[in-house]
Amino acid sequence: MFNPDAARPARRIYVGGLPPETTDADLRQYINELMVSTGGCAATGYPIASCKIYTEKSYAFLEFRSVEEASNCMAFDGVAFKDSYLRVRRPNNYDINVAVMLGPTDPDPTMDVSNLDIVKTVVQDSPHKLFIGGLPCDWTEDQVKELLLPFGSLKAFNLVMDKNTGNSKGYAFCEYQDIGLTDYVIQNLNGKQIGNKFLTVKRALQPGPVAF
Repeated sequence: MFNPDAARPARRIYVGGLPPETTDADLRQYINELMVSTGGCAATGYPIASCKIYTEKSYAFLEFRSVEEASNCMAFDGVAFKDSYLRVRRPNNYDINVAVMLGPTDPDPTMDVSNLDIVKTVVQDSPHKLFIGGLPCDWTEDQVKELLLPFGSLKAFNLVMDKNTGNSKGYAFCEYQDIGLTDYVIQNLNGKQIGNKFLTVKRALQPGPVAF
């Protein structure tokens, strides 16, 4: 017999990068309204069943009334909220082998997120994915973005964090909306001095040898 508790991780979503002073009600209302406005709800009414914020860690867990709606929420990874961009993930105990039997595991492709300010926090592998190394480890995401945004709008950005210290590991990945900026950014930022460090900026995926 199927254990209903096994479905719970498939209905839960981790949301990180919350601005200070965010309340349960703030986040719940914001995500509920996004779900409604983008067509992410599977039924009438608001889809979030519960919201718990862990203020000291700047993250929250949302629980949705359905697996389908939790999957739809994954479309909001990187969405702007106040002065931050939210990091939307599955919980650590999410098991896709179980979840796939309960409902969709990806967002509904008919959801309309085209009008949202989204900078994805997972930078997919592509020829235009940039590696930015040599960053000061005490720099925040906002400080790194201040370095990158003068060149153009970001499609995706991820500052790699050290879970033990809470600081960054000194490197990040990004991709620009305009892929034509890739070489220009490399030319202008690679070797740039930041404090007592020099940046290393290059394509994350170096092309291999050409086979003839």
